Amino acid sequence: MPGIKFLLGLLFCFSLSIQINAQDKAKQIDKLMTYCHENGLFNGTILVDEQGQVIYDKAWGYADFQSKKPLTNDAAFYLASVSKQFTTMAVMMLKEQGKLSYDDPLSKYFPEFPPYANTVTIRHMMTHTSGIPDHYRLGAGRPGLNNNDVFNLLIQQDTLDFTPGERYSYSNGGYILLSMIVEKVTGQLFSSYMKEHIFDPLGMNNTLVFDESNTNVINRTIGYTPFGKPDDYNLYTTGAGGMYTTTGDLHKWDRALYTEQLVSQATLEDAFTPFQLNDGKTRNYGFGWRIQEDSLTKKVFHTGGMAGFRTFLLRDITHKNAIIMLTNKGDAFPLGPMVTALTNILEGKPYTLPQIPVSLALYDLAKDGKMKKVNKQYRKLKQKHADKYDCSEEELNNLGYLLIAEEDLEAAKGIFKLNVDNYPQGFNTYDSYAEACMLLGEYDLARINYKKSLELNPENTNAEEMLKKLAEKEAKPQK
Repeated sequence: MPGIKFLLGLLFCFSLSIQINAQDKAKQIDKLMTYCHENGLFNGTILVDEQGQVIYDKAWGYADFQSKKPLTNDAAFYLASVSKQFTTMAVMMLKEQGKLSYDDPLSKYFPEFPPYANTVTIRHMMTHTSGIPDHYRLGAGRPGLNNNDVFNLLIQQDTLDFTPGERYSYSNGGYILLSMIVEKVTGQLFSSYMKEHIFDPLGMNNTLVFDESNTNVINRTIGYTPFGKPDDYNLYTTGAGGMYTTTGDLHKWDRALYTEQLVSQATLEDAFTPFQLNDGKTRNYGFGWRIQEDSLTKKVFHTGGMAGFRTFLLRDITHKNAIIMLTNKGDAFPLGPMVTALTNILEGKPYTLPQIPVSLALYDLAKDGKMKKVNKQYRKLKQKHADKYDCSEEELNNLGYLLIAEEDLEAAKGIFKLNVDNYPQGFNTYDSYAEACMLLGEYDLARINYKKSLELNPENTNAEEMLKKLAEKEAKPQK
């Protein structure tokens, strides 16, 4: 029957065309990733899925820079805030089983909280509209921090940051409470519940919730700064983060969300729907997912970052594509430009190579105290290679604060002065420079620069506060 043969021939040609197209996209992705790795922008693993087919899956660099242990595709990274979508999945599963309601108040599970807990619901916590303060802002961040530490800190807060549902404000503390609610409802450790009801059913064999009961991570990567110094994860909190996983397991997760293996598609649609605030306005955040939608495409995604780990998972629901990236080399990772380039490749559009942070070219010189060479190198890169290097005010500011964190105050002061000289209209450049001077005890210079910052931005409350502190210090009798 020639008609059937002709049809089969067309189908074969169509299939071959898709395969060749996928191969071409994989080559383009490899070209992009080679550039990023060779220029210090990416050390990690990446997986790209196009309509259910993995077209790119590769590891770049080291799992441990000190031992030079190479990364492999099954390397496990700390997931940071990408963990939040798993926390909300546990809540959604329990809701479908009738074991809790999104509108349950926090006080139902934790009567220890002040009376405001009667107005905070599970839904508020999942959408970051609860008014519960982020515990990191409250100063919680020591090594070994666990859920009880955060809980005891939060119940001491007399008030919420705002009326629940009034606005969106990212709260890691709210997500830690969600994981504790899962434990209350199920009678299981959060880590055990997640393994039994999500990870094992999906075959996510390289995934775990990292807590005090479960610290053995197979193929664990070590976190580093962009400059190769150890910056590893050291907390035991769950819900807001706390997970280790691989790109392969995240791919299983992505594909499972097109099924009803865990919850119904109707329930998932709630997770992928922007939250409506009390005044009727919406925020593009659902249940542990950021949402990007237009008339043609709906995408959901989340980023994660803590210590030396940066993570990203994007799901193009309309086209059933996914981009998964995990890295252990801190803020060297230019997430936005890389995602734009990868998305353009998938859509068959031209793409631009990400810029290289100028800090990567200046850090070693600054650490060696060679500020004249720092200034010369910066001018050269800004004048002759501005298309290739990110020489922005923000990039210099980030480098300065990294040096402060490393207690190299003279180097930080030099970088901030470089920023002032190149961006004299930026109020924040003077504020940062003044801070370094303040830390070095150079109070006159700090005062001059805080005043300049306030002139450029009269609403800079930090400069106001610091000038008050300097005035108090000046008025205080010296011993």
